[in-house]
Amino acid sequence: MKKQKHIVIYGYNKEDVNKLIIFLENKLDVKLEIISASGKESFKIADILENSESTFFEEKEEKVVMFLDFLDEEIRYLLYNFSEINIPKPLFCVLTEHNIEWNFDKLIMDLKEERKHFEEKRKSESSC
Repeated sequence: MKKQKHIVIYGYNKEDVNKLIIFLENKLDVKLEIISASGKESFKIADILENSESTFFEEKEEKVVMFLDFLDEEIRYLLYNFSEINIPKPLFCVLTEHNIEWNFDKLIMDLKEERKHFEEKRKSESSC
């Protein structure tokens, strides 16, 4: 029996979401449920999860994939092999006891800041 997994998706169109679903269900042998955060930027993450409507997907500049119920090795596999899906790379995250109470737009801002920090750190390390 396939294990049930959940992902919160933001910023992808329906075609790209379908590519992600097919990849994960085939490669990780899971049954995947997608929760769309499209149009819910001002909602708390807890409310998005509670009202897990998954039919509206909207292309946005920033893309987010939030993992729920995934094992560390499953997440690592996806991070390492994401380019095989042939869709734009998102900001990756997991649900935490802290971010579950944030509005989704705060999560996006926090992830963007984190990405900027790591890019600057990588640049400074490579210039040494």
